[in-house]
Amino acid sequence: MESVMVFLRTELFSYGHADAHVPNGVMVIEGRVVERLSGGLRLETDLLLDLRGRELSDEELTLELPWAKIDHIVVQVEE
Repeated sequence: MESVMVFLRTELFSYGHADAHVPNGVMVIEGRVVERLSGGLRLETDLLLDLRGRELSDEELTLELPWAKIDHIVVQVEE
């Protein structure tokens, strides 16, 4: 699996209550690509960050992100 940092065009939508599936304001996702889908990426998350790079959550999630939501991706090459 590729380790990546995904920068989003807009924050992830989540209901603003205590049981929200992601915290409000997620703009950057660090994690691993599980699968490249025709409509986007399936990721296992390591870290969710806001627009300023502040940690919002380190809870592991599996997300499917549509390509239209993604601004760009940094692939972290391991040497």
